[in-house]
Amino acid sequence: MEIQKFFKDRGLLLGYKIANAIAEVIPFELGSKIGVFGGSLAYLANPKRRLVVRNNLAPVVGTQGVYLEAFVARSFVSYAQYWFESFKMGTASRSMILSHGRSEGMESLYEAIAQGRGAIVVAPHLGNWDFGAAWFDTDRIGVNAVVEGLEPQELYEWFLELRTRFGVKPIRHDDNPMPKIVAALRANEVVAIVADRSLDASSVEVDFFSRKISMPLGPAIMALRTGAPLLPTAVFMEANGGHCMRMLPEIKVGERTNLRSDAKRLTQEIAYAFETLISQAPEQWHVFQPLFDNSNLK
Repeated sequence: MEIQKFFKDRGLLLGYKIANAIAEVIPFELGSKIGVFGGSLAYLANPKRRLVVRNNLAPVVGTQGVYLEAFVARSFVSYAQYWFESFKMGTASRSMILSHGRSEGMESLYEAIAQGRGAIVVAPHLGNWDFGAAWFDTDRIGVNAVVEGLEPQELYEWFLELRTRFGVKPIRHDDNPMPKIVAALRANEVVAIVADRSLDASSVEVDFFSRKISMPLGPAIMALRTGAPLLPTAVFMEANGGHCMRMLPEIKVGERTNLRSDAKRLTQEIAYAFETLISQAPEQWHVFQPLFDNSNLK
């Protein structure tokens, strides 16, 4: 079994490296077309994963048969395009990133940086969050990303190295991240966290699309402890390799009572903000693990 796992892990890492090498030499527009083909194949070949995506999207778009299934199919295509673009980021020039992106609602971020507060950018697994990190780097804003663990370890290390190529300073979620996060915020940098599902016991139950899910308390606790603003954000993928970084207004800390209850209240506000963002492009919500209890859906 150990030998089988060894070769499986090596094959997985090799596959990602080959995909990365191909992505680096083809233009955005062609990559988007390849993503349509590859994502469509993945949709057809993965009935179990289709069910997971269908169950996750049902509370967002409704359970109306063909209408829901169209979003499910497009989600696979969108996810394939995300991977191509993320691989592309490692060799993307500043001018190419700027020519393929636009932003909305960034005033709160620029104000926070001007005030020396740093910023906590919270995002769901929506669109291409890696492009957003590269966008910050082109704006000369230091960006740190809290990254979750991945198996095998060699693949995890490779992904960390890949993200450093487009200006991201990875902070490992499994390596006592809080001191590094606080240090980054005090250095007036951005800390980006993808926070629409819980990774550990430090979570709280919230209302989300009229269902209950667990979301991490970490972003809210960071804001309460450091005074950095909470900025809900998504980077939507658009036609021809374009992107729109959309930032919602700052989630205000408000009147404080105690850390736990304040963090729970702010996490619920983050969930509501994520609902707003996800509803704008449900097919770009890339959550391929079970999120809701939808055991009754088929």
